[in-house]
Amino acid sequence: MFTVRQYRCGNPLKHHPRTLRISLLAAVSCMCVAIPREAVAAWTVVGLHPSSALESVALCVDENTQGGWTNTPNRGAVWSGTSESVTFVGSSWAVVKALYGTDKAGKVLDGAGHYRAALWRGAGNEFTDLRPAGAADAAVLGMFGTIQVGETYWNTGSGQRSGYHATLWNGTVDGWQDLSPVGSSDSHLAAIDASGQAGLFRASVSSPYHAALWQGTAESVVDLHPAGAYASQAQAISNGRQGGYVQYERDGPRTAALWSGTADSFLDLTPAGGPTIGGAVYGMDGNVQVGGAGFADGTGGATIWFGTPESAFNLGTLLSSDYTSSIAYAVDIDEFGTIRVVGSAYYNRTLYPHNEAMMWVLVPEPSSIAALAAGLAGLAGVRTRRRR
Repeated sequence: MFTVRQYRCGNPLKHHPRTLRISLLAAVSCMCVAIPREAVAAWTVVGLHPSSALESVALCVDENTQGGWTNTPNRGAVWSGTSESVTFVGSSWAVVKALYGTDKAGKVLDGAGHYRAALWRGAGNEFTDLRPAGAADAAVLGMFGTIQVGETYWNTGSGQRSGYHATLWNGTVDGWQDLSPVGSSDSHLAAIDASGQAGLFRASVSSPYHAALWQGTAESVVDLHPAGAYASQAQAISNGRQGGYVQYERDGPRTAALWSGTADSFLDLTPAGGPTIGGAVYGMDGNVQVGGAGFADGTGGATIWFGTPESAFNLGTLLSSDYTSSIAYAVDIDEFGTIRVVGSAYYNRTLYPHNEAMMWVLVPEPSSIAALAAGLAGLAGVRTRRRR
């Protein structure tokens, strides 16, 4: 682990999205405005790339566990905060896309060249194949508790409408549910938390995708597509808000987007005159969003927002000049306010340029913790969230 540079940032504490009841963190999130902006912290950059791998990417994070994939070997990867801690999941060509406690989920390539939606339970990584019978391909893209979401692809003649179907599982292949909206040609679920499921759908194979929000059934779908936009996608969800991107022209630039459950609630995180000139949100936790963006100063890379366009910060600037691009895919904030962002950076100082898994960590300064402790002093009787 190595500290690259400091970036001054107000305290980002918030209510953790996995909390299903009133908790200390809910109260903390309401108090954060009282914590002074002088409470700052330093970013630390952690290279997760294993020395044995040619390439690696981190795609998900749950506290101090990170998941993704490596090549050589071509397997799903799980880290515990350092490159040396890497362990491998699944057989060849597996990807870990979601974490919840000790459970991992994603996809794995079978012997016929098709992907199976995969759930690996517990420390022993007990494998469950979630691909429905008769489906050509399937993948888990998000997980919350015992529920998984993702996509299933059906070929013509399978007995199902051909194309991708937004899919929800309850931990077993027999419990899969088709959440594809009536009249859609393709749909995908990308993320889930207690407030719903986020994803996208389109009416035909030649029409653009629309960002969407579900509440566990196909009939519950809400079209989040903003008026006047060409295409949109929702790729993240947290505490009643959805993140993704919007395009106003075909093949035009993407603008990072936030919604609060309706199309009219659309917030453009890359507006004209803002610090960024285009981008997309790929992960969220509380009021923190991560993804990738270009900046008006000509830089670009892995980006973090704190709910507003003005708060955008280029995490790529914390990397050495050996890395020429970067992107962030997921973020987690624990009950102590520590932010962990995972993604990858492109290493270009070699004969074989490649992506390397990266993690950016922001730990609150003691002044932040002291302010939090002072505020919590009057919260007697509020129960803490049970940790897994």
